[in-house]
Amino acid sequence: MMVFPDELYPKGRRIFISHPYADNPEKNMKQVDKICKAIINREEGIPISPLHLFSCMKNDEYRQQVMLMCFDLIKKCDVLYSFGDSKGCETEKYYALDRNIEVIEKKVTEYL
Repeated sequence: MMVFPDELYPKGRRIFISHPYADNPEKNMKQVDKICKAIINREEGIPISPLHLFSCMKNDEYRQQVMLMCFDLIKKCDVLYSFGDSKGCETEKYYALDRNIEVIEKKVTEYL
């Protein structure tokens, strides 16, 4: 039987990464890669990146389904880092605020 410590990751704050995607998918994915790595290296918390989680659903036909899954993930996070003002980012931000989840506006340059 495995025994796990009570706290598996010392900075276990779950951070939802709200970042634009559709306007430039390749560039945006690279930026989010760097943001997630920086968050881990700085021990800010555990990045939850929908761009990574739903990369298999890039087609717009899945947009509504992906947003619903994002809402479910946001509810499970401690904070939302907002890196943009796309329609999706704004929707995620207002969803979080409506559920009293902290939203912090961030600049990509803070993490590159």
